[in-house]
Amino acid sequence: MRVTTLGSTNNSVAWMKAAAEQMATGQRQVATGVRFESVSESPSDGATILRSRRSLDRLVQLERNTTNARLWLETGDTALNGAVASLTRARTLTVQGANGVNTPEARAAIAGDIRSIADEMITIANTSINGRAIFGGTSGVSGAYDASGNYQGDGGQVVRNVTSGDSFAVGVSGPEIFGTANGADPLNGTVFQMLNTVADSIESGDLAGARLGIEAVDSAIGRVQGEVGRLGNLASRLDGIIDSNQSSQIATKSQISVTHDVDMGEAIVRLRAAETSYQATLSAAGRTLGRSLLDFLR
Repeated sequence: MRVTTLGSTNNSVAWMKAAAEQMATGQRQVATGVRFESVSESPSDGATILRSRRSLDRLVQLERNTTNARLWLETGDTALNGAVASLTRARTLTVQGANGVNTPEARAAIAGDIRSIADEMITIANTSINGRAIFGGTSGVSGAYDASGNYQGDGGQVVRNVTSGDSFAVGVSGPEIFGTANGADPLNGTVFQMLNTVADSIESGDLAGARLGIEAVDSAIGRVQGEVGRLGNLASRLDGIIDSNQSSQIATKSQISVTHDVDMGEAIVRLRAAETSYQATLSAAGRTLGRSLLDFLR
């Protein structure tokens, strides 16, 4: 078989090119820390990474949702526990006002304290997050109630998606907790109407009305405590969901890393081998390409 100078040159150039590409790949991997930079370099692994990244994006969005849900649950729980405390104090005052031994001055003082609690309840009912009332339904109003205790929101529930198939109602409308306005029977209306009616009964000496007020306050306390219990159950479930989400994120990131990242120790070894191969190829090419036709004829 004839060995021409051109053929020898082409072979040497091909070897040098292959060695240079192998060395360049090793240098890129060591510099970037990843096995490949585009999907076309490894279609199968690239597709796996794209799927994993989409899953990770969904998990991150759900994490934002759960963080916001936790904020709503914790804010609602704090507000409603405050409401229970205020209503419990109102019940104690109502019992005192209904015992029939108070002087007009004492009844007036008790009634004033109960009216103050009614105002406190309006403040609690207007608890907000970033300017949005948490008991205003889905209306987005800054205050669920006006100064007179009239509801300003709607009947919707604020919902947060916390998993791919589960959602929580983190905020409810005010009437579900604080009652619905009832001008004809204020004891069975909103807690604000009820407390002011109880205060009027005590101040006027209407003991029967005051005793009915005790039952009305008990009913309001039970309604608020029911919502506190619901929020507590949701918070407990949410903690488990948050832990599961974080574990899934760690697993997904690990899968991406295994598929995409290089083992730096192995990459450096391969780079050193590629550099040695490249230098050897250059050396061999230098000896070969320096020959003429006479060298082959000797």
